[in-house]
Amino acid sequence: TVLLVTHQVDFLPAFDSILLMSEGEVIQSAPYQDLLADCEEFKNLVTAHKDTTAALDLSNNIPTQRSKEVSIKETDGIHGSRYTESVKLSPADQLIKKEERETGDAGVKSYMLYLRQNKGLLYFSFCVIFHIIFVAGQISQNSWMAANVQNPHISTLKLISVYIIIGVCTMFFMLSRSLVVVVLGIRTSRSLFSQLLNSLFHAPMSFFDSTPAGRVL
Repeated sequence: TVLLVTHQVDFLPAFDSILLMSEGEVIQSAPYQDLLADCEEFKNLVTAHKDTTAALDLSNNIPTQRSKEVSIKETDGIHGSRYTESVKLSPADQLIKKEERETGDAGVKSYMLYLRQNKGLLYFSFCVIFHIIFVAGQISQNSWMAANVQNPHISTLKLISVYIIIGVCTMFFMLSRSLVVVVLGIRTSRSLFSQLLNSLFHAPMSFFDSTPAGRVL
């Protein structure tokens, strides 16, 4: 029994039994010839595959014939001499296009695209606020110790207690900042990869025919 996918149509006659599925459900299981004669959906699938294969073969043969016809062109010179000139094919005749690569500074566009995913700007705002509070707490902690370490009106117990309380509060905001950064990265990355996979799975077959696997990855 073979599960039918588009790329396996040419090998179907070699199997004894074919399992035909539609929308996630098995609709028929029979030999190749029986399915071809009885099942209209299977017949349409095979016909569509043959048409697609024929179209691809035709598109692959046309550039080859053109290259033989226009690759070398002889031209008469002004003084009667003859010279040859190679003619390049049009980019439209190439099945696999050259990959475009951006150069230079990426700017802030990539970062803004990242932060706009799944409430990313909200989490980023929380990160900035928590970081500012954390830095302010460190400054306050050091200022308190420096200003009151030699003050006779403040006992040592009070000096250390206030210093510890400020330190615990800054640790709380530092922990909150770290957790928000982790949540921001997970939610944003999940949103981006979901969009990428959705686009990839809904791309037409011509995209996979004209795009190398390495470029897709």
